[in-house]
Amino acid sequence: MTMKCPNHPDRQASRSLGYCGECAAYDYSLISNAIDVHSNSRESMGLVRHVPGEGPSVCLDCGNHCRLDTGDIGFCHTREGVKSGVARRFDNRAIVSSYFDPLPTNCVADWVCPITKSRELGHGRSRLKNLAVFYGSCNSDCLFCQNSNYQIMMKSEKPLMTPEELADVADANTACVCYFGGDPACNPIHSLETSELLFAKWQTRVCYETNGNLSGKWLERIAGSVRESGGTIKFDLKAISPNLYRTLTGIRNNVVLKNFRQLAGQGKGRDGEFLVASILLIPGYINLKEIELLCGFIAVCDPTIPTALLGFSPHHQMIDLPRTSRRHAADGFRIARECGLENVRIGNEGLLSSTDYRYD
Repeated sequence: MTMKCPNHPDRQASRSLGYCGECAAYDYSLISNAIDVHSNSRESMGLVRHVPGEGPSVCLDCGNHCRLDTGDIGFCHTREGVKSGVARRFDNRAIVSSYFDPLPTNCVADWVCPITKSRELGHGRSRLKNLAVFYGSCNSDCLFCQNSNYQIMMKSEKPLMTPEELADVADANTACVCYFGGDPACNPIHSLETSELLFAKWQTRVCYETNGNLSGKWLERIAGSVRESGGTIKFDLKAISPNLYRTLTGIRNNVVLKNFRQLAGQGKGRDGEFLVASILLIPGYINLKEIELLCGFIAVCDPTIPTALLGFSPHHQMIDLPRTSRRHAADGFRIARECGLENVRIGNEGLLSSTDYRYD
């Protein structure tokens, strides 16, 4: 059963943290407690406790920039420190699985997807489909993760596939590929090589669903792959307030916000959609104040960016929270429009509940 915040008795709080989003955002004395929650949870799964920060070699393959000593494993478990610097642990393979979804699917960007909007989807065996690529590694540690089985894959280090093996799964009806997980942010080389193979053979559209914690080393190449194929890159922005973001995810959001601004600037004057934002409405943590900050940030970048407000379902360390209420979603939608966003929708409507809780 959901607890009430000891500092704000009228607000929801998850027992995993012991306090609400208001406390997380503005009480700086609580951040060390949140860091311990993440570290202990990861240790119980046999994962690296925190982003390594003291080694001499810097990994530039994602936004965490782990600092590794020889023998150290990166936060994503796909890189390690060696005498010469940083190396990929599995050569050209990644911890990854895949499956097909018939189109239209429950994509975050489904309402602006050019495939579902402008093409016949076919029937039976000739139906167009999406190749869903699930990476079993992540450079974040969301307490609310709705795909937390990636941690089992990350610990077991399997299944492993090369880009060629993954691309060979596709066929002529594979209209698009979507990388998610886990997160593709810590698998940039593997996803890019797979995309090149898929586009060369099948002209497959390339899409990413990511936390946005991408390295500047790879951001432009990934964005180019998405843009040139006619796909979308979907950022789950999670939170703007630095302490709230770190409390919920275990990492910082400065790289995420920088990347979003950069891609938003590139998308102005676009023909079709390229960048899509999503905001997960977590009861007790993503209140109207945080929604206003998030939507205000998106609007300053570009008010025409498609933005999805997503319903939350209890998962992982926050299984004791309720599902997002219809009132929470409706008021969030109103705030988004008041902030100037021109293309907003409420996603995952089937998850919304009649639960009554405070979200202002």
